[in-house]
Amino acid sequence: MEITVLLADDDPVMCKILRSILLELPDVKVVGEAHNGLETLRLVKKLEPQIVFLDIAMPQKDGLEIAQEIRIIMPMTIIIFATAYENYTHEAFEVYAFDYLIKPYRINRIYKTIERIKFWFGTENKPNDIFSDKARSEIRESIIVVKEYGKNIFINLKDIIFITRDARFTTIHFIGGIIKTSETLELLNNKLNGDSFFRCHRGYIINLNMIKEIQPCGKKTFKVFMRNTTETVLMTKSKASAIKDLLFINKTRSPN
Repeated sequence: MEITVLLADDDPVMCKILRSILLELPDVKVVGEAHNGLETLRLVKKLEPQIVFLDIAMPQKDGLEIAQEIRIIMPMTIIIFATAYENYTHEAFEVYAFDYLIKPYRINRIYKTIERIKFWFGTENKPNDIFSDKARSEIRESIIVVKEYGKNIFINLKDIIFITRDARFTTIHFIGGIIKTSETLELLNNKLNGDSFFRCHRGYIINLNMIKEIQPCGKKTFKVFMRNTTETVLMTKSKASAIKDLLFINKTRSPN
């Protein structure tokens, strides 16, 4: 069975080197090359390669952003990062990378990676089944796509601290910065998966895993201190009661 490969690197020379290495392998066909982020995504959609060799440093979109989008549009694609950067391995495997190769390429290392993939293809799993239904679900449920000034921004759900809405924009506060979008809190609330997010106020959604402390700041309002930010969030009294039940916090009973 022939395995199809797309090469994505902003350096045509590196693509040529990698292509020459892969051409020595039987049943491996390089179906295309891309030299920027948008071209990579276009060719992934058009060619549907089984494997993408992907550089981290790419124009327009970096390799990690590209990988996140590939996981949405073609979740079964095998992604192999091939890069000069050694410090992105954690982020790479968060987008379910199959392998992480460091430039300059070691030919035997590439051969071993391809052999591992061929072994997978040779088992009872078909190529489209390399990612189990559970893994595909985990990929989709780990990322939210938000529109910001006409661009699709991909955010890891676990990095979101809280979301708030003012008169014009919804602001997503996450580890590393903020994003402003015209999408409403209601729309984002529907996009958020799992039990980690809670609408604590008409103007706020919080990540329950980011709560540091809750303090009363009036008869009907609470102030929520969040991790990884100096910003605070408002919570209504009824929502504070609901969150205690949600988090299985026992209410203190006064003695009779």
